[in-house]
Amino acid sequence: MELLDLPDDMLSEISEKLDLRGVSNFRKVHPRLRKLPTITNNFLEISIIKEDDSISVNFESDWERQGILYKKTGDGCLVNQKTLVGEDFLEIALQDFAISLRYQKGKLREFVVEDDDNNEVVKKVSTILKSRVKPLATKNFVLRVPNSNEVSNFLPYLDATSLRDICLNCKERDIPLRFEEFEHLEQWKTAEHFCCTVYLGDSEVLSRLIHLDTVDVHVHNLYMKDLLPLRDVILNDVSKFSIFTVNYTNFAEEEEFVNLVKMEKDKWPTVCFTHRERLETTEPSPQKFQAVSLQQDLL
Repeated sequence: MELLDLPDDMLSEISEKLDLRGVSNFRKVHPRLRKLPTITNNFLEISIIKEDDSISVNFESDWERQGILYKKTGDGCLVNQKTLVGEDFLEIALQDFAISLRYQKGKLREFVVEDDDNNEVVKKVSTILKSRVKPLATKNFVLRVPNSNEVSNFLPYLDATSLRDICLNCKERDIPLRFEEFEHLEQWKTAEHFCCTVYLGDSEVLSRLIHLDTVDVHVHNLYMKDLLPLRDVILNDVSKFSIFTVNYTNFAEEEEFVNLVKMEKDKWPTVCFTHRERLETTEPSPQKFQAVSLQQDLL
């Protein structure tokens, strides 16, 4: 008996036993197979990770994990140990990723994009997101690329009502982050948590972050005048900030600031200083639970 002679219920059962890539290929065989009931994925985590000559696409839920590894070979590519002669590993991986993402209906816990050279993968994943009918719903977005400004090509295509955490982990730490390209977006305005390994310049940038609940950022020069607005925001809203962490290279006014905090301890939250291997904490204000954490970067 040939495949197409099987009844629809048996074809659907076969389809359910295949992995994501198998389902995609199965439905390409004949128009009748494409009319089978639509598959719905409710994965919680999706990651696409590009390395030198390989790319992995991973889908995870609470009860299963599906990972597909695409590797470049001399005559084509290797997909989960199966050789595809004459095929480009990036092209195949991104095609499969686009199809798999099309079936995703639920809200993700985390969406990760990692590209070692910030080239074709980042641009094409962004294009895939742009082509979706609806923005991708994810709580946490993690971007690991050389240039952090690629975030502007992703945020517009993530669901603003779902996105809460934005994490930029980038190799080129001295490329300025161009906030003006995305700070007008609802996705940024409604985010609650932001961490970034890039040096954001000097501490005047902190004023762009006061709408957030949890912050972990790096600056070269920290100035006391840029910390005072944090105090003022807290005075106006006692629930503002869980922890606001500033990793700095230089803080010339450190001693002056420590003395100020001691004098105004009823106005400040907990303020923590970490100097290399030494931890020093000022007396916390009893009615405040927030913390401003100031840490000196190891150079």
